[in-house]
Amino acid sequence: MTTRHDLEGTLARWFALDADSHLGVFTGAYAAWPSAVFDAYAAVSAADEFLDSAPVVTEGMLSAAYRASKADPTFPLREASRGLYSFDADPDHGGSTIYVLGASPVQPLIARAAPELLLRAASLVRFASLRFADVTRLDLAHLVPFVVGDG
Repeated sequence: MTTRHDLEGTLARWFALDADSHLGVFTGAYAAWPSAVFDAYAAVSAADEFLDSAPVVTEGMLSAAYRASKADPTFPLREASRGLYSFDADPDHGGSTIYVLGASPVQPLIARAAPELLLRAASLVRFASLRFADVTRLDLAHLVPFVVGDG
C-alpha cells in the first residue's frame, strides 16, 4: 500500500464516483486526499497516465468561479472533454479539504461506459449522497475520511 509519506509534497490527484455514477477528477497542491486512495494508489497513477491520452468525447464548460479566477482553462477543460468533472483545490484554502469545480462535461462519462483504468481508480472514492452536477464546491471533511500531507 502506498502511504501518505510516499507522496509527500506531490500534487494531489485522485478520482471519484458520485451518486449518479459520474466520474470526477481532483487535483490540488498540498490538498487533502481521501484515505481510500492510498489503498490502491497504483490504480490512481495508471488512470492519471491514461487520462493524458484519452480521447475527447464531449465538450467542457468552465465553471463561473473558474472563469472569474482568470486562471488558464486548458487543464480543467481537457479533463471535462474526456467526460469527467474537474475539481481543483480551492486556491484560498491550500492544504485544506476544500475543492472547487473547474469544469463540467456537457455529456458526463458514466461508470458503466468508463474505461476500466478510470473506473478502477474512481471506484476507490464514492460520494453516495453527492451529485457532481449539483456542486460548485465540496469539502472532504464532511464526506470521507481524509489525510493532509506535511508539505
